[in-house]
Amino acid sequence: MKLCEKTMRILLTGYRACGKTTVGRRLAIRLGWEFIDTDAVIQAAHGDIAAMVEKHGWPRFRELEEKTLVDLGGRENAVIATGGGAVMHRQAWEKLRRGALVVWLAVDAATVRRRLARDPASPGQRPGLTGVSAVDEIDMVMAEREPLYRRGSDVKIDAGLPVVDIVDNIEKTVLSGRVDGE
Repeated sequence: MKLCEKTMRILLTGYRACGKTTVGRRLAIRLGWEFIDTDAVIQAAHGDIAAMVEKHGWPRFRELEEKTLVDLGGRENAVIATGGGAVMHRQAWEKLRRGALVVWLAVDAATVRRRLARDPASPGQRPGLTGVSAVDEIDMVMAEREPLYRRGSDVKIDAGLPVVDIVDNIEKTVLSGRVDGE
């Protein structure tokens, strides 16, 4: 697949369980690019995220997340699956966006609930963000982040589709040069 010359990387953003890692891996294979998952980068360097959050709180994780985004700013030929809250780091996000196509994998709350329920590792890997369970906070956190995803992305893709269709839609978007936010 031939990409627009100015696209050096593709960033995948969206709420937890929207499919960033799964889609990112498949897209990277299709492009012949490197795949990077920011949560995996943080976990490899600093240990289990849930344990870190329990011991040091979300501020420590967010600090490491922001540093990871800054560090990845120079990467080329990479598909980067970002954490669901990465768009909250406005300055780091804007720097990372330069030369990138940012794809928001949009999903509804019911789909997130179903996916979290089907994933037995979810409770340990996805600690709550607000002091309540990850499932109980979905509507509130999604509503808070939607404007950030919308503003911080170039294109919105329905992440409720099968993975192969999502990857196809991203490929069509890149090839057509259509980045109109919807």
